[in-house]
Amino acid sequence: MILWSGLLSPFSAKVRIYMKERGLEFEQKDIPWNREKLWGPKPDEFLAASPRGEVPALVDGDLAVFDSTMIWEYLEDAYPDNRLAPTLPNEKAQCRMWEDKADHVMANHITTLIREGFMKPDGSGDQAALGESVSALNDLYTDLNTRLQGSDYLCDCYSIADITTFMCLTFAQTLGAPLPSELTSLNAWHARLAARPVVAAELQEILAGAAEV
Repeated sequence: MILWSGLLSPFSAKVRIYMKERGLEFEQKDIPWNREKLWGPKPDEFLAASPRGEVPALVDGDLAVFDSTMIWEYLEDAYPDNRLAPTLPNEKAQCRMWEDKADHVMANHITTLIREGFMKPDGSGDQAALGESVSALNDLYTDLNTRLQGSDYLCDCYSIADITTFMCLTFAQTLGAPLPSELTSLNAWHARLAARPVVAAELQEILAGAAEV
């Protein structure tokens, strides 16, 4: 399998961690990113696998799968050993909804932090938009903390929901939306995931890459 990836993409990181945690072997091909040109260059081979031109994209034999959620759902079905999502319909739906909330709700606010903060380090970004996104992320942190009270993981066992939420939350923290210390269940969960060997190694690579852009 070939995984087209972006080192500084939380969606790519989610799939890389997911595949490594499951022991799935793959060749990683990265699309570079920098402040001036953003993502690129994008080889034709990548664009053939990802019609939206977005990372990640997976090539497995003759099949190309784009979008991080479609990738892990495909891999759950195609390679059923050591799954990282529940199989019972109600449990899978709950897990999928937590994953979707991270991918779309949290990620939308992270996009604002990147666009108005990280991309405008001189302070010229929309401060009102930044404040609204930080506030919204804090509300999401509170919801997560409530869910994690009395539970080690979002879906009772380690799953794709944890991986996805962890990556979005970690990116948000580095972009100006830190975890409040009083959310003890959420902080304990974040430390628990950060200590996993696969996750820790991934974070080291991301931090090293971010220092170079």
